[in-house]
Amino acid sequence: MKAMSYKIASLFLIPLFSLGTPITAQLQNASPKDNDELTMLTVTVRNRSGHFVMGIPRESFELTDDKETRALEYFENSDSPMSIGLLVDTSESMQIYDRKDITRPAAIGQMILRFLELSNPKNEYFVLAFDQSPRVVTDWESSQELLAEKIELKPEKRNTSLYDSCFAGLEKLASAHHSRRALILFTDGEDNSSKSTFVQLREQLRRSDVPIYSVGVATLAGMGSTLGIEGSVILTEFADVTGGEAFFGHDAKEVRLAIDALAIELRHQYRLGFRPPSPSTQAKWHRLKLKINPRPNAPEEFSKLTVRTRAGYYLR
Repeated sequence: MKAMSYKIASLFLIPLFSLGTPITAQLQNASPKDNDELTMLTVTVRNRSGHFVMGIPRESFELTDDKETRALEYFENSDSPMSIGLLVDTSESMQIYDRKDITRPAAIGQMILRFLELSNPKNEYFVLAFDQSPRVVTDWESSQELLAEKIELKPEKRNTSLYDSCFAGLEKLASAHHSRRALILFTDGEDNSSKSTFVQLREQLRRSDVPIYSVGVATLAGMGSTLGIEGSVILTEFADVTGGEAFFGHDAKEVRLAIDALAIELRHQYRLGFRPPSPSTQAKWHRLKLKINPRPNAPEEFSKLTVRTRAGYYLR
C-alpha cells in the first residue's frame, strides 16, 4: 500500500521535458481507431519526486515486446477526452464513513462531483453502483449533464459483487465514444457474492487495454483487518496489471486528496500505439517494458523517470 504523502506530491506537475517542446507537438495519428491493428498503451511518467512529466518526445521512449524493440506508430501527449466508467460500491461494508451520520455512498457521490469538476470537460461517463449485483445509475453522459443531476447511490443489498461489476464495466466501455478509456472503482476491495472469480477478472484485465484506478475507502480499523488488507492487495493488483493506480484513504480528507491526484493524473498521460507481431494459432502473453532514454545533459529531475503502463498483452 502506498502512503498518502506520495499522492499529495503527485499533484505537482513538471510541464515540459525539454525547452521549446509544446505538449501537443508529438501528436501523431488522428485517432488510434484509424488502425485497429495497433496495441495501445496508456502511460504515466513521474520524476523521482513524484511529479508528472509531460512533453517527452516520442523518440525518447523505448518499447520492448518480449525483448524485441517495437516502433511507436501512434503517439499522443495531450489532454484528450476520455470515456470513464465510475463504479461505486454501495454494499453493507461501505456504510461506515469517518462520521456516523454520513454513509460512504453519499459522501462518494460528492467526491465524484469534485472529480468531474477537475477533469476534462469533454469527457463522457457512466455510473454503475453495485452491492449484491451491478446496476446502471446513469448511461453515457457528459460531465455537464452529471453535474446538473443528483447521483443516487443508495444501498440496496448487503453483499458485494466487485468482480462481476468490473466485468459489467468493461462490457459497457465497449460502447465508448473515445479511444482513451478507464474504470474508476470506489470500494474497499471486498467481494463475497460474485459469480466470477478474482483470477478470471485478472485474466480479463490482462486482455484489455483499460487501466483500472481504485479509490480504496476503509476505516483505520478496517485497513488493519484481514479483509482490509486483502481488499487493498486486490485493488493494487488490478492497478499493476492494467497500468492504473490504487489510492487509499480512511477519511473524507484523504479520499478528497486521492480524487484530486487521480483527476490530475488522467489529464497528464501519454497514449502510445505499436504494431504487434503476426498472430499465432494460440493466444500468447507478451511482456512489455517501456523506458525513457534521457537526452544528453538533461537536468537531474529528468535523469531518473518512472514509467507506468500495463504489464503486457495477449497477441490476438
